Amino acid sequence: APFNKMAMSIPCYASLGTKLQDPLNYSNYNGVEKVKSIIKKTVIPSVSSSPVESLQQGNWVKLICGANFEDLVDIRNLSLVYTLAGVDCIDCAAEASVVNAVNEGIEAARALVPIRRPWVMISVNDDEDLHFRKAEFDPDDCPQDCLRPCEKVCPANAILQKGGVLAERCYGCGRCLPVCPYDKIRAITYVRDVIATAELLERDDVDAIEIHTSGREPSVFKELWTGLGNSTANLKLVAVCEAVTLFSISIG
Repeated sequence: APFNKMAMSIPCYASLGTKLQDPLNYSNYNGVEKVKSIIKKTVIPSVSSSPVESLQQGNWVKLICGANFEDLVDIRNLSLVYTLAGVDCIDCAAEASVVNAVNEGIEAARALVPIRRPWVMISVNDDEDLHFRKAEFDPDDCPQDCLRPCEKVCPANAILQKGGVLAERCYGCGRCLPVCPYDKIRAITYVRDVIATAELLERDDVDAIEIHTSGREPSVFKELWTGLGNSTANLKLVAVCEAVTLFSISIG
């Protein structure tokens, strides 16, 4: 199968507002007709090419929710908005509740206007990777007079004055690590469970996988790939991210 460099990716971790009520039942949303009217006025283009055609033509656009960003409300809202924008793929954490949120957002968008469904991609790692870490500290250990620079530099609003790090919002950017004047913050890395990943891939609402690897230890990549077994058989796309280069293999 041909190898292709991904054309364009959009990392997005910002909140898009309050929680949607019921993305598939608009009887309790009096403004739904106004929303539809706004969408029609913006003249959202009808996407004629399939995601794989976009990839082959170099026009591929992927929304990156984050390999370990797990704020379900934001993920659902982002998926709704970017489905309406016509992205080819939505990349998210390999967690069942996150995948559910992505699909809810997609279906909410398609309930508003008839539009092509983007692929849902999950991201996993075979070994330690900066995309798969979260900040952690005990807020009780923080001195009372600390100016909390960590809270100020966090782009995801994942650090609270008294609650420490909100794990579901932290995506491991690392900005907080060097600014702590007392060196209280540590980065916790993890590897996604291969069995749970295989179960996700066997669902009918996951279309693709992106595997992050350093490329330095072929044995750990082989272990992951072997562990996934036949769960990849029905995927439309397998992407391998090595260092800063991303290649994909269309298998669907």
